[in-house]
Amino acid sequence: MRSSLPSPTARPGRRRLTGLSSAVGLGLLLSLAGPAAADPGTSDGTGTSDGTEEPTTVPAPEDQTDELPENPAPSDDPIREGELVPRTQSTAPITAGPLAEVDAPPAGNRGVVGPLGTSTYALTSYMGPRCIPIRYGSTSHGGVDFGAPAGTALYAIADGVVVNQLNDPVAGEWLLVRHTIDGRHVFASYSHTLDRDRYVRVGDTVRAGQRIADVGSTGVSTGPHLHLEIWLDAYLRGTRVEPIAWFAGRGVDLRAAAVRAVPMETPATCQYYAIGSTPIRASASSGARVLTTATHFTPLTGWPGDKTGDWVRVRANGVTGWAHASNVSPVRSGEPQARTTAATILRSSRAFADDNHVASLASGARIEVVDALIDGWYRVTSGSRSGWLHHSTVAVTPGVRHGIDEGFFLANTFTTSATSIFSFGSYYDRFYVGDWDGNGTDTIAYRRDAVYRIRQNNTPGQPDVELTYGRAGDEVYVGDWDGDGTDTFAVRRGNEFHIRNSLTSGVADVVLQYGRAGDEVLVGDWDGDGIDTFTVRRGNEFFVSNTMESGWADAELTYGRAGDDVYVGDWDADGEDTFAVRRGFTYFVRNSMESGWADTQIDYGRAADETYVGDWDGDGSDTLGIYRFS
Repeated sequence: MRSSLPSPTARPGRRRLTGLSSAVGLGLLLSLAGPAAADPGTSDGTGTSDGTEEPTTVPAPEDQTDELPENPAPSDDPIREGELVPRTQSTAPITAGPLAEVDAPPAGNRGVVGPLGTSTYALTSYMGPRCIPIRYGSTSHGGVDFGAPAGTALYAIADGVVVNQLNDPVAGEWLLVRHTIDGRHVFASYSHTLDRDRYVRVGDTVRAGQRIADVGSTGVSTGPHLHLEIWLDAYLRGTRVEPIAWFAGRGVDLRAAAVRAVPMETPATCQYYAIGSTPIRASASSGARVLTTATHFTPLTGWPGDKTGDWVRVRANGVTGWAHASNVSPVRSGEPQARTTAATILRSSRAFADDNHVASLASGARIEVVDALIDGWYRVTSGSRSGWLHHSTVAVTPGVRHGIDEGFFLANTFTTSATSIFSFGSYYDRFYVGDWDGNGTDTIAYRRDAVYRIRQNNTPGQPDVELTYGRAGDEVYVGDWDGDGTDTFAVRRGNEFHIRNSLTSGVADVVLQYGRAGDEVLVGDWDGDGIDTFTVRRGNEFFVSNTMESGWADAELTYGRAGDDVYVGDWDADGEDTFAVRRGFTYFVRNSMESGWADTQIDYGRAADETYVGDWDGDGSDTLGIYRFS
């Protein structure tokens, strides 16, 4: 055992690494540019339950350097005596207890809480001008949309009274709650719910955080979500306010409580399609002069927020005017996602073989669903039959939403476009990457509440393993903690890590402490011994430990800037994990834990994409993947 010391500063026999620059020497520039058709109380033990526009590679420009000082200034937050807590292995496992069923809503001040539980939702649309998301949808959004699984609990945002409930053609199952906050009436409007009167009725008094409804997809809706509006003084006759800012002013950060959030950006224009023969009129009236007529599926250009009553301002055939909302759609409604370009065979596997025929398809056959692209093969559904078609026999329909517009885009090398595009889980889930079965290939898992659902190959499908571990609100890390070749989970509470060494039911095998509660934590095999350990990051300083024993950090190094996103991977297949930093959609990769320049600079994906790192094909080298949702 190494002696326990509270600060990982340099001392005799230990090397302090400094001055790593994020400037790049020679590198590759890999671009994933949004493919058009490929736009894609508590238990601490586990309990088992039941034709794309592909990215291209282009040469790096001559000058891609962005050098950092060789001797960066000391951190504004130096580590002081006693602040890096020695890690200690627990002598007794955590006692199992009842599993928390749901996350509580984020709590603020003045008696206000969020409308959904922390980490149960994604923010999918904001208040203000937007493009029409669905036929008959609005272009001026009056509230905020929270995407979540159907049946997710909805809560009263403060003490109040239920004042109205009804079934509306647009808002669906709807209820309205009146509160008194800051000395004035505040009305919270909940749309698209399930069973609006299941939990409460008009006239009922409710308490902050009381369950009053469930997430649904009733009315005009693209999927399960809550549309929340906040009105001051009176509903409809009062003042409608922006919910995120209103909650923030009362100590509730709805963005921080979300699993993820779409960027708060408003596009300059909107792409629509004419549905049927569409008169474009001089004003927003059925009696106005017809300027031109757009034929079925004619592309239309619109503008966020530009709608008057049932009329949308659009440009078609070089003419700007007004089209009735019933004739305007963001997609080519009724069109299949793709068609075959020649007579072909639908196959049960991704291979040209005599024993994998599912059905023969004629040229021009409709393909209703395209939900994956793996190694040049589309997974499709045509009629009642599903299987694989080689990409050379498939034409993806433009202007239609496809299953490969979002999801995971995985690249097997730093020199190719995305090799695999597929979805697993949903946009309101938290995702993790690991080698769950020890076969050398990393795959995806997702978590809802405290239930993990693990897929053991990189194709769409149902989970292969389901288990529970920890609490719904725990921070989760993945690593091979015991060197057996299989990744498992650890949960963090403050600066305490509860580690499980198998994907089976049971209690934590190890409990240890490291760093401070607010540290950013990274996991990797820093010395190539096959065991993953922890590193804590403060600013651009990294404090690296090579063992799961009590003692000092083994190395301190600096790399990149304090504001960089940091990722860990074995980029060169030498068995040792190192760092990459991300700025926008550019990655600066270092292949050693020594001072020096970044070895590779890579552009991949979009700035809003989520990054995941894994060995997707089992070749020993970690590469990039991104998750995209819209």
